[in-house]
Amino acid sequence: MPDDDAPDNGGYAVSVDENTLQGLPIEPQGLPGSPQTEENTNRRPTPADDQSAPIDLRTGPLSEDLDDTGRVARDNQREPPIDGHPRTRTEADPFAPLGIRARSFILRPSIEQGIRATSNADTSSDGRSAILSETTLRLGAQSDWSRHQATLDASGNIVKTLSGQKVDEPRIDIESGLRLDLNDATKVNIGAGYHLRRESASNPSGVIGALKRPIVQTLNGSLGVERDMGVFFGAATARVERSVYGDAELSGGGKVTQKDRDANLVTVTLRGGYEISEAIKPFAEIEAGRRIYDQKHDSNGYERDATRLGLRVGSIVDMGEKLNGEFSVGYLRENIEDERLKDIGGLWVNAAMNWSPERGTDVRISGQTIVDGGTAPGDSGNILYLANIDVKRLIRANLTFETGLDLTLRDNRDGTSLDYGLGAEIGATYWFNRFVGINGRLRHEFMKSDVSWREYTANSVYVGVKVQR
Repeated sequence: MPDDDAPDNGGYAVSVDENTLQGLPIEPQGLPGSPQTEENTNRRPTPADDQSAPIDLRTGPLSEDLDDTGRVARDNQREPPIDGHPRTRTEADPFAPLGIRARSFILRPSIEQGIRATSNADTSSDGRSAILSETTLRLGAQSDWSRHQATLDASGNIVKTLSGQKVDEPRIDIESGLRLDLNDATKVNIGAGYHLRRESASNPSGVIGALKRPIVQTLNGSLGVERDMGVFFGAATARVERSVYGDAELSGGGKVTQKDRDANLVTVTLRGGYEISEAIKPFAEIEAGRRIYDQKHDSNGYERDATRLGLRVGSIVDMGEKLNGEFSVGYLRENIEDERLKDIGGLWVNAAMNWSPERGTDVRISGQTIVDGGTAPGDSGNILYLANIDVKRLIRANLTFETGLDLTLRDNRDGTSLDYGLGAEIGATYWFNRFVGINGRLRHEFMKSDVSWREYTANSVYVGVKVQR
């Protein structure tokens, strides 16, 4: 997926590296930083993942039923969320991981080892070809309690150059959640996460010509309450996100500090809705918050702290496995303290939908809006729009075909117009048994911009082996 990074979060505006939307899971949990799904973790990260993760925008944690395949069951089935967590299919899958029981938790570890040949190893304007070894470790955990629910989704990616351009692109994603069922109508949701990425080469706020781009670390936490009141429902959620940037290393041997960009984003979101039917639940939502930088003035003398306000309307859709999820549209604005910098405002679009047109075919549609602060003199920042469509087709019980399309659109406020990118991918996974499988994929992506150093084109092919339990 093309583009950059910034610090913000989940279906809500954030500043992230455009390398995130695909790497992360995008599990649409509605809370900042949702867990990833295994199908998406292998894709190149997009902007939302650099700092946040996550996103997830794809699907919420799996909710399994005990069936004749021996698949582990949960006693408490997931409640239809009012926070935009689309549900996933629960039918029997003979090649799904069994999991490992650890007291009252079910653990699902996996490891994937593969080789990727690419024409542009670091997706930069001057990137070169390389053959890379990629190792991905994952651990999913879910409670098996009669009441309440706890989840953990962790993954890490190690890339080593076998030949060609040397790259160092570490990635770590950890998301956890706890749902407390106070009663049938009231729930408390607690979330926490940690994400690590190297900043995208096409980020407008990056250091031009850096030998090593800065590492970006994002920590997030959330606390929310949701309540059903007959045909009405409501929710209140507080979120905190912390973004920390490492130094950029120059080819001449020096370093450029990025401490100007370290910041905290604190938001409070209120949602109210009306249940027209079991299938359609429209809502309105208001978000208010504050972006606070560690340094009151950056190295150019600008005060970039900002007050944030957004309003959106949308609907939760629940028509069973045929169609479920959430979508919304509205307006988001950040008013910057320094009068020399223009405020950033624009369309606020978010979506996380699952559609199954026929048995064996699953379509996931996701969208995210991100506010990304600037660093150059006079540059307020930009608004980043991300969208994904992923299609998964079950050819036979142990063979799956997958294809995906992702779009990036960056509305720059520095006078450089729009940056836009497109990524297309096809792949397949074949399982020898419930524990071992092979997968492969082809990918093409590009980024176009009025600024030459933000542009790139990359083609890659990947073949790997996956072991799960």
